[in-house]
Amino acid sequence: MGIFIDKGNLAFKSIKNSDFIDKSGLIEILNGNINTQHRYICVSRPRRFGKSVAAKMIYAYYDRKSDSAALFDDLEISKSESYKNHLNKYPTIYIDLNTFAEFDNDDVVALLQKQVIEDLKMSYPFLKESEYLSIALREINQKTGDRFVVVIDEWDKLVREIDEKTKNKYVNFLRSMFKSNIADDVFLLVYMTGILPIIKVESQSALNNFDEYSVIRPAKTAKYYGFTPDEVVRICDNHNLNIELMKHAYDGYIIGSEKSIFNPNSVMLAAEDGEYNSHWSKSAAYTTIEHYIGIDHDAVQQKIIRMLNGESVTVDDGYFCLSLDEINNYKDVLTLLVIIGYLTYDREYNVAKIPNRETAESLKELYKIA
Repeated sequence: MGIFIDKGNLAFKSIKNSDFIDKSGLIEILNGNINTQHRYICVSRPRRFGKSVAAKMIYAYYDRKSDSAALFDDLEISKSESYKNHLNKYPTIYIDLNTFAEFDNDDVVALLQKQVIEDLKMSYPFLKESEYLSIALREINQKTGDRFVVVIDEWDKLVREIDEKTKNKYVNFLRSMFKSNIADDVFLLVYMTGILPIIKVESQSALNNFDEYSVIRPAKTAKYYGFTPDEVVRICDNHNLNIELMKHAYDGYIIGSEKSIFNPNSVMLAAEDGEYNSHWSKSAAYTTIEHYIGIDHDAVQQKIIRMLNGESVTVDDGYFCLSLDEINNYKDVLTLLVIIGYLTYDREYNVAKIPNRETAESLKELYKIA
């Protein structure tokens, strides 16, 4: 069993053995993109919105060395005509960038490639020594004809937490993988998750061949990250919880056509401990925003006070293509707060607002509001 390839379906099996909400309809969307011009997909959502659960589900579905029929036969995807056409059919690589966050910045990109290549050698013993993952995958494709599904969870982890020089190395690595002249030969599907939009380099997108499904423009993916009211009702029924208290604490996110989305991690923690506590401030969301708290602090604080009093604040959705290098004023900061999940955004009216009690308490703490 490998670490990055041929790793099996145990991760998804353990998820299914817990309280499980069926989001497998997402796979039908991905199946429709396999081997098309839309094979490169990036889903950006706030922390704790089910991205990693979805990534593990997707890996278990496509991985050729798994036998996952028993895990999926009772799920929504099993009703799709595409279900058996792609179930456990492809060599699938899974990379969780959290794995590499603790390593020294100067070496992290090289280390990432080295470790994945070493893992590939277990499945492809003929593979030659190489510093570059793209070259290794091209060699495999040329000798075997194998084409890959790649799942990258938290793709932007390194972008958010490393220096500029290493960040550029990392983005260039992604470009060499997915925008090179061999990419379409090697990859059947590339699925990435993250918090931030696809990063821009020198005013041009480094990965503009990716279709991006964000909190602002989620297209058909809107209901597959976060919990809908019907899903939370089922959880409440199973755990004897109060749906109105759940709504007050964790509901209020607007994602595309879905006007009532709950923070899924907080809902599951409430189901586990039977209390409606605030969990958002305990997540790592703060570490992403703390560097930017001082930017236009007074203006942002006043906007948040207005929102705490029930108002909405206008934010042009044109701002939602920003990168972390472009945060200069209160509009940029409010945009970041939406992307990270402290605020939600109603695209119909171009306004941001506070979704629920949990994020309201976190914003008070963040901006020292009594």
